[in-house]
Amino acid sequence: MRVVITGSRGFIGSHLQNKLESHGHEIIEWDHHIEKPIENFKLGDADYVVHMAAWADVRASIKDPDIYWANNVTNTTRIQLECHKAEVPLIYASSSCIHEWHKSPYGISKKVNEETAFPGQVALRFTTVYGGRGAQRGMFMDKIKDGKIKHVTPHVRDFVHIDDVINAITLIMNLDIYSLKPAYDIGTGHGNQVKDLASLAGYDLPLQDGDACEAQDNTADITAMQELGWHPTINIKDYIKESL
Repeated sequence: MRVVITGSRGFIGSHLQNKLESHGHEIIEWDHHIEKPIENFKLGDADYVVHMAAWADVRASIKDPDIYWANNVTNTTRIQLECHKAEVPLIYASSSCIHEWHKSPYGISKKVNEETAFPGQVALRFTTVYGGRGAQRGMFMDKIKDGKIKHVTPHVRDFVHIDDVINAITLIMNLDIYSLKPAYDIGTGHGNQVKDLASLAGYDLPLQDGDACEAQDNTADITAMQELGWHPTINIKDYIKESL
């Protein structure tokens, strides 16, 4: 199968590419790191599209909302339309921010993505993805590993390992996309307080309030994914104990 991956050099996209190539699929990459920005996206003769290219920083989106609209909405809407016209299945990145989308331009962009999707296009609402190589720079687990974390917040976060995320994507790719729900939460279904995870990693840090644009709790409801036969396999607390 010829699979287009946008954001193919990003965190999720690169892991997905490795997994699909190991199963014999041909990958067509779109990523600005290889001078193929999604602004120039062409569907070509692809059999499937997995659209992972997006800007994903809630706080940064407040500072520069126009860029988030251009990248996350304008580009995604065009990809959705092109896939729909060609009847090519599409999986695209949404976010747990969708549940409180009004708090940030980033959340709004994901809300719009889900509103403009067509049948045969499935949104994956990722919670906090971690683990593996090339983890997202500046995220909580990255700061923990690098010793760059300065404080913690009372937020509750659902941390889902990259391996479980890739398994969720490939599971959906092997199903009849037209029989699926338009969106699925991708997490573990269990939230952890950020301050407790920092303590588990050996940090004793001051507690500060988070920003108003952030969700207090992003724990996923994974009931629908479990009904498809998917279950997360890696626990964040075990991961911290074994790897940090």
